[in-house]
Amino acid sequence: MFKNKKNPRNYRKCPVCQHLHDGSLDECPRCGQQSDGPVLTTRFPNVIRVHWIKQIFLFLIGWGGLNVVSLIVSAFFVLYANNYIFGAIQRETFLSSHHVGIMLNLITYSTLFVGILGLLWKDLLTILKTFKRLRAIVVGLAYGGAVMASVIIYNLIVILAGVEMSDNQNETAIVTMMTSYPIMSFVAFVILGPLVEEMTYRLGLFSLLHRLNRPLAYVVTMLIFGLIHVSFNAETIVNELINLPSYIIAGTILTIAYEKEGFAVSTYAHITNNLISFLLTAFQG
Repeated sequence: MFKNKKNPRNYRKCPVCQHLHDGSLDECPRCGQQSDGPVLTTRFPNVIRVHWIKQIFLFLIGWGGLNVVSLIVSAFFVLYANNYIFGAIQRETFLSSHHVGIMLNLITYSTLFVGILGLLWKDLLTILKTFKRLRAIVVGLAYGGAVMASVIIYNLIVILAGVEMSDNQNETAIVTMMTSYPIMSFVAFVILGPLVEEMTYRLGLFSLLHRLNRPLAYVVTMLIFGLIHVSFNAETIVNELINLPSYIIAGTILTIAYEKEGFAVSTYAHITNNLISFLLTAFQG
């Protein structure tokens, strides 16, 4: 037994209940099963340790690149409208259409996804091998359900408190695009969006800050993840602030899923949450 029971230097993961326990124990203290797996040197073996420089660029590509690529793609749409669409009203109608909106999102997320894959090319095998495990799928579905349930509970609390709230600008725009262009929306918001955001904020930002300070990693990641989903202006700031905690709650649960269960689980959870929203929108439409 280690003298310091609270902070052992080595750990083992139970092959049955997945409990991480003192590496000097031959049996899992939770379920009593034999623990003969490899000795681990960290309490958080599921936090993927790609090179810290790559983690910085993961965050920069996913966060800053989202705005940069969106501006570039938007500029091409404006250029097209100015050259091929006659009449100011017609050009404005085209540029503000849902068709341009979904194309903008699809191209942007596709570009970021390809860029991130290129950055992680040498680490892909380590990252992808966890996705084939059945447990990762099942636990991911459970975490995804937890995200959806937590957000619903928060919304109910707000409503019962007598606070007026509605979908924020981000959610309203996505719902509209899902209704008008379901197939492209499925690819953009159910598949590519969660993949890019998990690589950016869990694999990149959280894992980077986790090297320095675990509480700091949680606080910064959940705040930035929440803020990227809201848009503040004079007319909607109150409603956006009311909606902000729901995104922070979702980001926190996804980050817990990543730290405790791994990248595959947090990604499956994110996809599950977005898939539920997509299906609800489809049925309502």
